[in-house]
Amino acid sequence: MTTTDTTDASGEPLRGPVANYGARPAPEKIPEGLEPYLQQVRAMDPIRDVGGNVKITGSAPAPMTLKIESLSPDMQSEVRRKLELLPSMSAQDRAKHESKLVEEAVRSRLGGIRAMAGVHSDALPRFKEMAEIAGQVNGLQRKRDILQAAIDDIADVKPGKDQTTGEVIAIPVYRHGEERRQAYAQQVTDINRQIRLLVLDDGSFGIEGAKRMQKADIESAVQLKRLQEHRTVEGSHKPLVPGEEREASVPGLPSLQLFEVVSKTDD
Repeated sequence: MTTTDTTDASGEPLRGPVANYGARPAPEKIPEGLEPYLQQVRAMDPIRDVGGNVKITGSAPAPMTLKIESLSPDMQSEVRRKLELLPSMSAQDRAKHESKLVEEAVRSRLGGIRAMAGVHSDALPRFKEMAEIAGQVNGLQRKRDILQAAIDDIADVKPGKDQTTGEVIAIPVYRHGEERRQAYAQQVTDINRQIRLLVLDDGSFGIEGAKRMQKADIESAVQLKRLQEHRTVEGSHKPLVPGEEREASVPGLPSLQLFEVVSKTDD
């Protein structure tokens, strides 16, 4: 894989080109009897059906009214735009709408939050692997952004002449020398390669990511099968009541509450 030097009189920044990443792995052979459980695992929603790694102890918190000021500046702008489109209403009704919009904004970022914070320890391997891959991609993207910013960093400009029109133009003087910028561009190229091995531009998994997810899916199906077998042996067909999840857990397996969630996806 090569990096092309695009630095010339026009001041074009260096960008690391991305090449081919190879073929996707062949589907892994599914052990006998696991297909129904594999389908259930893949039908689960990674946000709605999988808990985060934050545990709240004690009684459930009372419902609260969410305020726009609790959001980050970029999220505040998004919510304010939606609030401006609302018709005239009482202050109380507007506060309710504001709280709802703030909640929606937070939920829309849950994927990114899970990527940084991870999922619950009881989550199936599929969702732990998803969060792990997302976290790795986020880390690589942050590193790439820092490198690209260093490549594009302009310390000054100097006058020059356009070779075609003869007009006077401003030519950027980059803060870092050509050799260092080339080295940074090569690192950007490598990071792009690493990202695409994990996740492609369309959001699907790349070669490495797909291989890891196939393995995690099989492990998840095995766990779910063992969980159902344990449930059948114990004769525990009644729905779990609040507070019973921990007592009903099986060492090395997710909570039985998880099976309740998965079972609902088949209805």
